[in-house]
Amino acid sequence: MPTLHPIHEDCKKIDWLDQVEFRSLRERGQAIKGIDMVLAEKQMASYTTTWAYGYESIFRILATLPLLWPLFPALWFLNITKIGQGIYIQLAVNRKIIPIHCDNDSCNI
Repeated sequence: MPTLHPIHEDCKKIDWLDQVEFRSLRERGQAIKGIDMVLAEKQMASYTTTWAYGYESIFRILATLPLLWPLFPALWFLNITKIGQGIYIQLAVNRKIIPIHCDNDSCNI
């Protein structure tokens, strides 16, 4: 069985400029100012000067990763046409979440 691997680990490996900081919404020790928690629980959220959700959030993150800069025109096109958000909704929002616990050797339901 393949081990689950959080995407943020891959992003941190190629974040050579150390521009991206990941925080979990599940650890709500302190309030996050200005965030729409209902929307953030459904779609990825990111913050620069304003909050972004869904594909726009992914676009902002990927735009800061130098290794992915050659893909910027395609990512930008998907962002301005809202096609990226449509794909995001189909893939990310409509997914089924199964609560599991994983360690180095196995994933148990």
